[in-house]
Amino acid sequence: MAARVVVLGGGFGGLFTALAASRWLRDRARVVLVDRNEFFLFTPLLYDVVTGRLSPHHVARPLRRLLPRSVEFLQAEVDEVDLDRRTVRTNRGELSYDFLVLALGAVPNFYGICGAQEHALPFKGLGDALHLRRRVLEHLARQERGVLRLALVGAGCTGVELSVGLHDWTRRLGRVRIALLEAMPQLLCPRDPRLMRATVEALRSRDIEVRLGTSVGEVREDGVVTGPGEAQELVPADLVVWTAGVQANPLVRQLPVDLAPGGRVRVSPTLQLPSFPEVVALGDLAAFPDPTGGFLPATAQVAVQQAAAAAKALRALVDGRAPDPFRYRPKGEVLGLGRMGAVAEVFGLRLVGLPAWLLVSLVHLVRLPDWG
Repeated sequence: MAARVVVLGGGFGGLFTALAASRWLRDRARVVLVDRNEFFLFTPLLYDVVTGRLSPHHVARPLRRLLPRSVEFLQAEVDEVDLDRRTVRTNRGELSYDFLVLALGAVPNFYGICGAQEHALPFKGLGDALHLRRRVLEHLARQERGVLRLALVGAGCTGVELSVGLHDWTRRLGRVRIALLEAMPQLLCPRDPRLMRATVEALRSRDIEVRLGTSVGEVREDGVVTGPGEAQELVPADLVVWTAGVQANPLVRQLPVDLAPGGRVRVSPTLQLPSFPEVVALGDLAAFPDPTGGFLPATAQVAVQQAAAAAKALRALVDGRAPDPFRYRPKGEVLGLGRMGAVAEVFGLRLVGLPAWLLVSLVHLVRLPDWG
């Protein structure tokens, strides 16, 4: 009798695991993918939806169209996972499994900062991007000769690319002032010092205010309060966008597993849960150690590589073998900086400007599951 593999989550980790598992397991397992959305979201280009350079259908691809017929897709909300009974309860009914893949992704992390969840706009899903676009247009329509003030909290890849995209888009529509705030003393993306300097120069050349080493103590309707004690300062803003980080899907907090910072599930070198070897966890939800003593970042690159390893682990488990350890191989960083602009580090090469932009475009194209 064929084993039943249930994959929870249709993002980079879940989708690519299901695709690989369907090829490698064939008739030996029945693969079911569960997600509350009917589409796969290509998050690296989400900021282009805000600016109108791309339509929602360009970054949101129907899962049923991406999946082969051998994979069953169930659009449902996951309510509970019972690891002891090997069942998943959804709003569409209960599923039993022989093997489970946890790839439920992440949600914004507001770090308990006062007012952040109430007043800041998250930027994680397609709805967030469309909401941000609508809010910007509404503010610009109300402004006559005033200035629209935007504050972005978090200078990772998302914050940097979104700040550039917002500037290049809104400068044609009205007067806009953008501030990018980061608690660390340097940008979080890119990490190479030379590329970091080029990125900061690209931001400041657009009159984007880059404030590094600036912690946020409170988010209010009229802006962001930075600094502790008497050093507090209000950075005025009509809209505050939160790009400061993520935490694992809250669903995992109910599981009897060991959690790392950010609510991520600690996994073994083979991506399995130590106490539940029939369960594999990956992507933003999994805490996999990196050589520096921390954990691999919550990026699409990590999730895609782990997906291939997770599918191989499933094949081994179905065959009754011990899976091989996962080894992450960094392939570099690419960061879009507006039209015909980018920075990239791939295989030891550091590129800035048009060559990097061409590389960024190629990388995004290849990562699309239906690019061919």
